[in-house]
Amino acid sequence: FVDTTDIYELLKADSIYPKGEYVSQINLKKMEKELSENHAIKDVQAFLEIDGTIHINIRQKEPIMRLITESNMQYYVDKQMDFMPVDFDYTADVPVLSGYLPDKFINEYQRSNNSDSNINLPYTLNDIVEFAMFIYDDELWRNQIVQIYINNNQEFELIPRVGKHIIILGDLENYDYKMKKLKAIYKKALPDFGWVTYKSIN
Repeated sequence: FVDTTDIYELLKADSIYPKGEYVSQINLKKMEKELSENHAIKDVQAFLEIDGTIHINIRQKEPIMRLITESNMQYYVDKQMDFMPVDFDYTADVPVLSGYLPDKFINEYQRSNNSDSNINLPYTLNDIVEFAMFIYDDELWRNQIVQIYINNNQEFELIPRVGKHIIILGDLENYDYKMKKLKAIYKKALPDFGWVTYKSIN
């Protein structure tokens, strides 16, 4: 999401680009503060060597899913449930979550200082992020699940990378048990019967 050129530009935009400045005029804390306000940066450490070389170590946020709301508002979300605007110059290889996801569901979450909204839905944003983390942390699902879709009945459907079937998960209750059963189907049944045998797996 950010590269060296971006960092140079951010420092120049905030008038804190240090090249050519006296060491006494370089404010490392201000550099860290200004850079950390960038939506893609998780944390920053800046330090100065005796020869005047400045090092800036940056750790980026790590998205685990991409949200697309009903009105096509798009965000990346990381494990800490921080939102990042989608940069169309770069696409993270994470599952897309779309479908019945009202804008107010996201807006209220952001307005309420990152606490779950009280909109009457059978799931919270925390539930969704927890499930996305489960997908992300499992090697098979991270490579196989490309989309999480919430249908009009507020059931979760999963779209796989391989195969032409839809996985109907239902609600998120006991999702780990459901995904364990699904993994058994993937490992035992589909190799025998073929990846294009089924239109849906419930």
